[in-house]
Amino acid sequence: MSTRVNLETFISTTLANVQKSTSNMSKLQEQISTGKKVNRASDDPAAARKILSLRSEDLRLDQYASNIQTATQSLDFNASALQNTSDILQRITELTMQGVSSTTDQNSRTIIANEIDTLLENIVQSGNAKRLGRYTFAGTETTTVPFDESRNSQGRISSVAYKGNRETIEYNVGPGTNSVVNLTGQEVFMDSDLFGTIIKIRDNLLGGTPTAARDELGNLDTAAQTILNSVAKAGGISSTLQLTGNRIADTKLSLQEVLASAESADIAELVLKLTEQQSIFEASLSSGSYIFKTSILNYI
Repeated sequence: MSTRVNLETFISTTLANVQKSTSNMSKLQEQISTGKKVNRASDDPAAARKILSLRSEDLRLDQYASNIQTATQSLDFNASALQNTSDILQRITELTMQGVSSTTDQNSRTIIANEIDTLLENIVQSGNAKRLGRYTFAGTETTTVPFDESRNSQGRISSVAYKGNRETIEYNVGPGTNSVVNLTGQEVFMDSDLFGTIIKIRDNLLGGTPTAARDELGNLDTAAQTILNSVAKAGGISSTLQLTGNRIADTKLSLQEVLASAESADIAELVLKLTEQQSIFEASLSSGSYIFKTSILNYI
């Protein structure tokens, strides 16, 4: 009975060793083929938690970078539209100065007023600019046309109403850091009465009252300065975002190095371990085959 128990124990131990070696070789082969130390949480729970945490942080950095890119593109689009408006206002100022000159006759003032009217239409179009199907100067009412013009019997714009709101749009661009990515039509166009000023200049030139048109030049200059300030504001935010984006890119690079170190397997070391496990496996098989060849006569 004692001998039979010892033989069963030896057989069980041999099989257990073979199975363990097989399992170890399988794990090593998987690590070599994937190039990763940890292929599932059960391989190394502590390392798996660290890797998951690093990956999560990497995804957050990707989201910050994406938000920064979108915000920068939106601000640059706004700045471009406003720069175009600024150029138009410069032309309107030049035309107004010509129109209010005592040497300009009424026929010439009418021609000037007609050009100002065309430029006014262009400014309204800039105010209603869309990016990716969204109105950029409507605040958070991005699906609503921000500027709604009324027209007189001649088809000229007589007034412009703002249909958007004053709400800003913010993107998360870092841990606890948000950035405004839009400029509202109210602050850019309406607070300075830009449209009303241009309409008065046009109408006074058409009506033969250049003195009244001259009185609006100060208001026109204020409105033009508001546009320039808005261009500078958009550019300043965009520049800050670019610096933030550079810092995030550097952080992401460092994080990826840490992640690679935590996740990537040392292939040379694994090959040596696999060779060692193969030797153990072969030794287990060899010892097992030896005892299984033992004749029952050895126990009589």
